[in-house]
Amino acid sequence: MSADAPLTDEELVELDDFLLSDACSDETLSIDEAHGFLTALVMVPEPTPQATWLDAIWGEPQFADAAQEQRMTELLLRLHDEIADALREGGPFEPLVAEEEEDGELYETYEGWCFGFMLGVELHQELWEQLPKNEQQLLAPMAKLALLNADEEAEMDEAECESWLELLPGAVAGLYTYWRRTN
Repeated sequence: MSADAPLTDEELVELDDFLLSDACSDETLSIDEAHGFLTALVMVPEPTPQATWLDAIWGEPQFADAAQEQRMTELLLRLHDEIADALREGGPFEPLVAEEEEDGELYETYEGWCFGFMLGVELHQELWEQLPKNEQQLLAPMAKLALLNADEEAEMDEAECESWLELLPGAVAGLYTYWRRTN
């Protein structure tokens, strides 16, 4: 597999399985949270050192061996580059969503992606605080949906959730465009 190829579904599952395994701590981000986190980092004009974002995603994992460490690092690097390429290409951006089952029905959840995105915003808070008011409003869908992931007390009816979800691709595109204009 080429080092710059997008991750396959199997590779995404492999990476998520590792992130959720006993090799990582409870604070380790899941794959959808990591995708949101990296999306926020890729947007800003100030690059984040690789060691910083790897640590923020998985802390200090206990790798089985050097080969596993290399493999998991490669997968995260490719995920980072895949996000950067998708944003640069300017097509409709697709957040990586988790699938959950409830009452025998499978549904998609965006809360983890939004939570990860807001963690990325927090990492460069000084930059994000400089957003003009119009662009600050573009953070609202991510912030609102992230609350569902971070606060078990938070509730939102299906219609409100859907209205925020519809805004996600445009919000990501708008924020990316803003940061590219100012850079």
